[in-house]
Amino acid sequence: MAHRLALGTLAALIANASPVQAAGGHHAVDDAAMLDPGQCQIETWFDHETGNARTLLHADPACRIGGVELGLSVDRVRDGAGTTTVGGAQLKWAREIGNGWSTGVALAVAGQDHPPHELGSSLVVPVTWKASETALIHLNAGRDFRQHQPDSSHAGAALEWAPLSAWSFVAERFRESGANFWRTGARWALTPSTNVDLSRARGLNDSAPAWWTLGLTRVFDR
Repeated sequence: MAHRLALGTLAALIANASPVQAAGGHHAVDDAAMLDPGQCQIETWFDHETGNARTLLHADPACRIGGVELGLSVDRVRDGAGTTTVGGAQLKWAREIGNGWSTGVALAVAGQDHPPHELGSSLVVPVTWKASETALIHLNAGRDFRQHQPDSSHAGAALEWAPLSAWSFVAERFRESGANFWRTGARWALTPSTNVDLSRARGLNDSAPAWWTLGLTRVFDR
């Protein structure tokens, strides 16, 4: 499940059988794919904002339950003002519609440990096209619904390329909570069920901070 709040976006909310694999992990642009029946996964990652003390530590278990994927998430965000804990829940459904195309819907809600406790929710429709045996294109369109703030569009596009069985690369541009970002990253399949991700992201505004993310994902049977 790739539907996640990036470090910059989350901070803004708090302050105010193919070599191609699903984008997943910490990437912002979601894929139209789910875990297989009977599977679960644990995703964790660490974000560090360059030139700033702000960091984020994320943990996210999820399981395929019937025809949907359900997940919970916990984030610890630390900056100069202190530490905030953010909790969330996600629900995702996706299916293949033929000719290499898949689509679905993803819903996420989030809250924090101090007022205002409710941060908001988001609804995203992901579309994935399998362009070749080594390339996927992901498109997202949706909406962020934020408490006590104006709603905003939630959209993005990503290219995922897997030239080798153990390596894949992602380039994405996305919009969340009224701001635009880009990210490039690489994934290494440490084992068939364990991936390591490393990426760099930043806002399109030259004054916006950049951040690095290191993540680990493990898939297992229930």
